[in-house]
Amino acid sequence: MATRQLQTSYQPEMCEICGRSLLRGEHAAAFRDGSALHTVCELCTDRALDEGWVREGTSIADVAQTRTVRARSLVGRLRARLEEGHGLAERPRSPEQPEVAVSERHVHAVPADQRGQLARAVALFNASEHPKTLAGVIRSLGAPYVRVGPSHGDVVVEILAAWELCWYRFEADLEGDIVHRRGQGYELTELESDLAEANAAADPDGRLALAV
Repeated sequence: MATRQLQTSYQPEMCEICGRSLLRGEHAAAFRDGSALHTVCELCTDRALDEGWVREGTSIADVAQTRTVRARSLVGRLRARLEEGHGLAERPRSPEQPEVAVSERHVHAVPADQRGQLARAVALFNASEHPKTLAGVIRSLGAPYVRVGPSHGDVVVEILAAWELCWYRFEADLEGDIVHRRGQGYELTELESDLAEANAAADPDGRLALAV
């Protein structure tokens, strides 16, 4: 993939929900929390509403109706959980049945082969919130270059998604079953080395798949 250097003074806005920097041409929504004004990308508007923020320009009647519907939904879910809890409490535990720790921690074994490690990293990425970040960029710039490869030993896998105008780097911790964003930029020259051959691809929803 050819690289090029852009001379620009563009200062991107950042979504205050997911932390993603918005691209040129991508419109942000304005939400208010009391007197505070927040910038939110279109992918996170539902989460902003869940926080109780009000979209700029929304009438008082619309806000009241939305909050009433959400409150009824929350009350319904809580009532269902309470009823389920009472039902479980009515069933006595057998004396032979051992107690199970509430905060039991599941430890997953790391695949021994590299292909298995890369596949685990892709699965963790697809189950995270990060595909939404890629999906927003894909709508504007198309399919990215994607490279998945080992980073630190056998327990951390690096995922790089790049376009000519920006790039994102993620790390998948195979022992902790978590993926976090390690960095992002707007110039391919910011990457430490030349881009190797792509070995994965992203669909329009930002979900990854390894090349066969």
